[in-house]
Amino acid sequence: MRPHPRNAHIKGDPFVPNRFIFGDAVDDKGLEPYEYIVHTESPAFICRLVGNDDMPFEGRDKEGFASAVLYDDAENITHYVCNTGMRMFDFNFHEEPPTAAALQRICDEAMTVYERLNKAYAEREANPPQREMRVIPTEPLPPAERQSAIRKLMEKSHEAVDQPMARMQLAAEVQQVLAGGDQAVFTEAQLGLLAEPAARDLLVEAARKAIAFPEVVRKDGSFASFELWALPLAFSRAKGGVWWHYPLMERVELALADALEVPEKSILWVSPTIFTLDMLNERACQSLVHLAPIMDAGCDFAPADPEASRATFDAAEQTADAQLVLAWIPFLAERGVLKQDRVRKLARKALDAAMPLVQQAISNEMEYGEAELFAPLPIWDALEAGVRAWNRKRLGLTVAISAAGLGNLRELEAVAEYQPELQGYDVALRKANSEEIIARTPWLVVPDVASDRQACWQDLVDCMKDAGITLTEQQTRWH
Repeated sequence: MRPHPRNAHIKGDPFVPNRFIFGDAVDDKGLEPYEYIVHTESPAFICRLVGNDDMPFEGRDKEGFASAVLYDDAENITHYVCNTGMRMFDFNFHEEPPTAAALQRICDEAMTVYERLNKAYAEREANPPQREMRVIPTEPLPPAERQSAIRKLMEKSHEAVDQPMARMQLAAEVQQVLAGGDQAVFTEAQLGLLAEPAARDLLVEAARKAIAFPEVVRKDGSFASFELWALPLAFSRAKGGVWWHYPLMERVELALADALEVPEKSILWVSPTIFTLDMLNERACQSLVHLAPIMDAGCDFAPADPEASRATFDAAEQTADAQLVLAWIPFLAERGVLKQDRVRKLARKALDAAMPLVQQAISNEMEYGEAELFAPLPIWDALEAGVRAWNRKRLGLTVAISAAGLGNLRELEAVAEYQPELQGYDVALRKANSEEIIARTPWLVVPDVASDRQACWQDLVDCMKDAGITLTEQQTRWH
């Protein structure tokens, strides 16, 4: 483009506007209490529009649409009224005014367009504009490159043990590895350091911090610092498959921010993509590192190709497969905006505000039975709290049913066997001194970048001890 000559006539062909233009206006006191209608064709005019009007006229109580053009002698003003509750007045014509009959026809057409406009607004509200979906990279490195990357990460971890300055380099290296497409690099590195707990702890902690406190570098070179939180969510399904993307979840943002008393200009973004336990375990929670840059770019996170995933879900939904699902709704908050003590005090208020909106978002995409939402917590606390509550709830229900036919809980004993495909223990309940299994229930490991199986077992031991049930561990049989 080039500057327009100051004294030359305006050039260019105008884009013809719509016949009716509706809009608001502001004055010195703020937003005016009515809308405006601009009629761009002949006779061109502008007028004010108000709703919820009950000005009497013949036809007000008619079942079908009815309208009239009225004249107020006292105020010397012409009004157009209709039985949908709308009224137009203060007509300003840019040419010769039309007859009352002609004006009524034009205003009737304006009301038809206005109804279509409100329907369009309602549809947009019910179905927000679809945002770009970004699929996380999943490109395994060639074997030689993978081994080199693993060794480099382990070496950085060793250096960080004795050199505090090297810990910054380790954090940068971990961030780069997690953002890459080969999750095996970090997993193999931390497993390779099992015999060196000091180095392994630094490596794991660097990964957990990279996910919990993401830093985003924007295209303009500026930085944005976030904290990753989550709302644990449990729901039941009578059908197979679980869907993960819910566009209406964006409505939760405002309600959650208000309930948690987030300052008006501070960021709180709710992810429309929920993370199930299986999704987190599949990539050892490493996919969470992609959330902040994707959401900061105004896009939605996709764990896999959306079209293929939807086709798979639609096929699975045709099957009857009763299931209980544990998932998390992640949300990003600007660093330092949420304080855990304050969030804890406001948790009930936040749940009451968010729950109906979460239910609406889920039901708009997928049938579910009952849902339960847990208090918002920082991501790692949310993962632990969700799994611990889930484990105890399912175990308690199973024990209660199993003990119903027995005299007391002391007649029950439990045998637990770790099952890698379950990512947890299979707990079998039976009558003491009997081999007959009464019931089974899973006891799941908390998902993490390096899940702690021993902590899971200890939690089960403590829980069974509190219940007064004898527990023994059965070694996994490899076939």
